[in-house]
Amino acid sequence: MLEATRTVSSIPISTSQFSCVGERSGNQDAIGYHLDDHSACFVVSDGVGGNAGGELAARIAVDTALDTFVDNPSVAQEDIQHAVKRANDAILAKQRELAEQSRMSATIVSLFVDRASGHACWAHVGDSRLYWFRRGALMQRTEDHSLSERSGEAAIGSGANGGERLVKTNLLYRALGARATAETTVSTPQRLADGDAFLLCTDGLWQLISQQVMERSLQLAASAEEWLALLRRAAEARADESRDNYSALAVWVGFPQQVTLAGTARPLAQA
Repeated sequence: MLEATRTVSSIPISTSQFSCVGERSGNQDAIGYHLDDHSACFVVSDGVGGNAGGELAARIAVDTALDTFVDNPSVAQEDIQHAVKRANDAILAKQRELAEQSRMSATIVSLFVDRASGHACWAHVGDSRLYWFRRGALMQRTEDHSLSERSGEAAIGSGANGGERLVKTNLLYRALGARATAETTVSTPQRLADGDAFLLCTDGLWQLISQQVMERSLQLAASAEEWLALLRRAAEARADESRDNYSALAVWVGFPQQVTLAGTARPLAQA
């Protein structure tokens, strides 16, 4: 597990990550980030199962998106679209080069931050997700580009503690490398607040743990690393129910452990 923190005149950001093989023989998830004094970019990708080269496709997606951002550290929506397009183009180019992996593809979810202005945007293709929390409660999550999400089935729970069970196979209708054009969903720019927390993860994780577990763990954690340790423990307790890899990257803005505790204590005081 890796944690990095930099505090300058711009907004403080801390991050932590993990990636677990699960019951698979290899890991098709990829994670990466760039963090400097002025900007930050965080990317998670998951190679699409069923086709050879998923691990390579995920790594290409992460590396290309990060390189594009470093060359042009912008949170403008058109620049984010361009970063994802370049990732898609890079996977297509590798498909043409490697005949045995000509159908490799991957999901992507990414968070782009302007530390000076305190604004962020995010983008995704496929069913890797971004969750945005404020004061310990979920504000928003990305919507999967999958048939189960489209039909509402991804919202169906699977037990008291548990992640989200898919009634049907979670077939994707968008993925990097699947088409010549990357159909990317990009958020509107959002003003960050002290204590905001983001979780970027692959479907292997969100199928194991619920939104409620994510929130509860966040409210208990004193750092991004501690939050992910709690989530990993919850996932490992149910990992025998899934053979998939599961990976996550947490991003804390400011000091969620202070703001979150204040936010969750207030309703209790009024009860």
